[in-house]
Amino acid sequence: MSTAYTRRQFLRLATAAPLALADLRQVKAASSLGFAPAAFDATHDSVLIWVRGDGAVRVRVDFGSDGTSAQLAAGPSAVLAKDADYSATIPLTQLTSGKTWSYRIVDAESGKPLSEPGRFKTAPTDAVPFTFAFSADMEESYQPFQLFDVIDSKQPDFFLHLGDTVYADHPPEGFAPSVSHYRNKHAANRKDRHLQNFLARHVTYAIWDDHETEDNFNSLNPHMEKALQVYKEYWPCKAADPAALYRQFSWAGTDFFILDTRRFRSQQTMTDGPDKTMLGSAQKSWFKDGLKASTAPFKFIITSVPFHGSAVDTWGSYRIERDEIVGFIRGEKIRGTIFLTGDYHLARDLSNAKTGLREYMAGPIASFTNYQFSPESRALNEKTGNFHYGDGYNFGLWRIDPAAGRAKLEFVNASGEALFQTELTA
Repeated sequence: MSTAYTRRQFLRLATAAPLALADLRQVKAASSLGFAPAAFDATHDSVLIWVRGDGAVRVRVDFGSDGTSAQLAAGPSAVLAKDADYSATIPLTQLTSGKTWSYRIVDAESGKPLSEPGRFKTAPTDAVPFTFAFSADMEESYQPFQLFDVIDSKQPDFFLHLGDTVYADHPPEGFAPSVSHYRNKHAANRKDRHLQNFLARHVTYAIWDDHETEDNFNSLNPHMEKALQVYKEYWPCKAADPAALYRQFSWAGTDFFILDTRRFRSQQTMTDGPDKTMLGSAQKSWFKDGLKASTAPFKFIITSVPFHGSAVDTWGSYRIERDEIVGFIRGEKIRGTIFLTGDYHLARDLSNAKTGLREYMAGPIASFTNYQFSPESRALNEKTGNFHYGDGYNFGLWRIDPAAGRAKLEFVNASGEALFQTELTA
């Protein structure tokens, strides 16, 4: 991106964005970045590179598919500006599918490296085997986030973060919702070296839950827009709706639907009925259309709160809409749907014989565990006869063979030990 401006462009910028111009005037060479870069929302031919510095500087992404940092080609650039908390999202496009890419951030003027080399994979279009991990819930006071080292050791092709990427409302006495507060909370979590190292090496797809804004928030929360702005600054995505976070991506012929269960949801205390919604009409139509059109052997549905949950903040308070979705999946004879969720600080098989749908929950990454917080829930989970683990940090690891129509799930604890395994067929 060139820094040259015509006189007309300069005058228009001077009138419309004086703060941005001030940042441009102050752009200087940087010795390094305050944070490692990260890669988000890869497709078969693109990816989003996140960069965050400590001041105004023009940076560039150099990248290549040969795996050696010495042969990286110059890519696009961006100014890290104060009005975006010195962060930027730089898209890389026209990439080749199914490859491992190396990248690093450099000073756009001098070419001096500002980061260590990172890597990411683009999504394959062929039905080749792949691996991905998922988990949720990480709280600043529980740093370091060492579970990411264990996930890294499994070498997943990508990672799904299912919400509570920060606890902006913890501790309660320090909660002062504002753009600066949310930025400080995200930055405090992102400073964790284990998280930084992982995000620099693995493509991540993330969705928010409630604590990015406020506990159990819904669409009427007065702080939501500020929280959403900052969330996008730190966890960029290719949303289907710029006012929300829901989107769909495909990997090796497997489809993933990431739902935004916060942006449009009705109040939890509203009487259940046809007007009470978790998704909102536009997102629900998009979701149904996508499911119906999908020919993938497996269709992973990402919902930050449990689909088969019964608590007030889960789909259990939105049963009319939940029944509508179950009826749609049955009526359209949609096979291979698998729900993934977090929120409960618990690993559990939530599959339901009544709906006939599979659901699996993982977490926490680093926070209190379910059985620490609620010891009595252990006995309740024992009665179900399904797998559950609420004593420590954990994640789910999927190995998918799309061509064979097989999906194997393994839950893993913080020591890298397998807790539970199951295999599904399409």
